[in-house]
Amino acid sequence: MKITMTDNNLDIWLTIPTGTRRQYLADIINESQISPEKIVIVHTVESEPIEGVNNVWDLDPVNIHRWWNRGIDIARTFGADYIAVLNDDLRLKNNPINKIANKMRDTKSIVGYPVPNIGIGYCWVLDIKSNIRADENFRWWYGDDDIRRKAELQGEIIYVPAEVEHLHPNHLTSANEDLMKLTVVDKEYFEKKWNL
Repeated sequence: MKITMTDNNLDIWLTIPTGTRRQYLADIINESQISPEKIVIVHTVESEPIEGVNNVWDLDPVNIHRWWNRGIDIARTFGADYIAVLNDDLRLKNNPINKIANKMRDTKSIVGYPVPNIGIGYCWVLDIKSNIRADENFRWWYGDDDIRRKAELQGEIIYVPAEVEHLHPNHLTSANEDLMKLTVVDKEYFEKKWNL
């Protein structure tokens, strides 16, 4: 395990929902440079625990926003300042989570994203004090857009140059007819909620 380089002045947590795509988790955990006791893995299928981190199982029907909230709520309970919410198919380099959180602290931003990016849902950092949670009425998509809009109402959003590579963007969705159907329903709800 790599020595943790987390800023001692910030309490930064990390959560990753994961199903069957576990092959990247060890590298993500190691490269995140977040202390293992501040990492929450939300297992969405029956699976073995990941050693050294907090493991939570949520085997209810698909709802990535509920899975995000599981990690957010645990971090909030322990008094975290920030939580990074990551997909389980990322490659991290050069301490991106801490870079984003530190820039957020410096600018008093509510949500931070890496750039360059190809979307916002695969990696984002939330200021826990904002009390923002994912809207669990969304099941698969658009909840990240909803969080961004809620954050805009409270304050600043920041985009930070950080090395986060999304290895398989939209692969699970495009290969799964049920998830594609959920995206249609989520889009309708998002547009209605925000009067678009």
